[in-house]
Amino acid sequence: MALLSFAVSIFATVVVLEKAGVQPGMVLGQIPVWAHLLAFAAFGVDVLARGARVFFVARALGLPLRFRTSVRAQLAGDALAAVTPSRLGSDPAKLALFRGDGVGVGQGGGLLLGEMASEASILLVAAGIIPLLVPEVGWWVALGLGGYAATVVAAGGAALLASGWWRPSPPVIWGTLRLGAARWLTLRKTAGHFRAHAKELTKLPAPCVARALGAGALHIAARLAVLPVLVLSLSGSVPVAGPPWTDLILRPFFVLYATALLPPPGGGGGVELTFASVLAVTLPPATLAATLVWWRWYTFYLGALLGWLSIGVGRLRTHKILDTGPSHDLTTSFSATRVGP
Repeated sequence: MALLSFAVSIFATVVVLEKAGVQPGMVLGQIPVWAHLLAFAAFGVDVLARGARVFFVARALGLPLRFRTSVRAQLAGDALAAVTPSRLGSDPAKLALFRGDGVGVGQGGGLLLGEMASEASILLVAAGIIPLLVPEVGWWVALGLGGYAATVVAAGGAALLASGWWRPSPPVIWGTLRLGAARWLTLRKTAGHFRAHAKELTKLPAPCVARALGAGALHIAARLAVLPVLVLSLSGSVPVAGPPWTDLILRPFFVLYATALLPPPGGGGGVELTFASVLAVTLPPATLAATLVWWRWYTFYLGALLGWLSIGVGRLRTHKILDTGPSHDLTTSFSATRVGP
């Protein structure tokens, strides 16, 4: 299903290129190197800011999550989100990375709930302010942001309600499936940890909340900076009679969040077609085609690719540790720490 969805996405991109009269090979060399460096820097700031947001919350909750692990978890989440319907693989991938630092599933669920709350808060504030600042396009941009935020809040609320449903004894179907009482007890404990850490989120100190919200705002700003950088690199400037800066920021803002929960993995071409239709009134056809390819690369494909590479490297390291065995590992560590004969 994921391969089919990606094939449709590629087909949608080709359709946009052909409609603009641009050959796919021409797009690869249109963007200058300096613009790629700036776009990559924006991508890096985005990932680091997302990692910092979770790290700040983890530290406030007393959880032993390292910043490096938090950043890797974001990339792993991007990787699994890219190949699962409605990005459903993102949170399990993050939880798996958190566990490597000794953060349990219930505790990690609390961290993810804090991440959701931060993102939704920023989007709801933006949805309330943007229509006042830019009435022409602000109302439908606000609908996209508000719809995504409402979905996130509903998902978090459903998780909280589900975590309080676990009864002391398993239901009849549990026994029918022969899952065992021990597994039911484990699930109950995990749900209890999740509820406890979710409750702790309401007690976070104000400086921690400010840092988390600041990191969240930085992540959104970095992601929104990608398109203006790409457009500027093609035109050299943004003339007054040309596309206004509000369109280069607000329109992709809508595309990013209105299409974030499309059912097909990777959006199934929906992101590309939405981008083309929303930006067509702002960008010339050739510029639209070139920026679509690279905007999609820096806001989706690059994160997924690095995430899969990170997962692969992590698995390779795990296999090496298992292959060397405890005695070899201890000997190596001892040799590495010797400072004299």
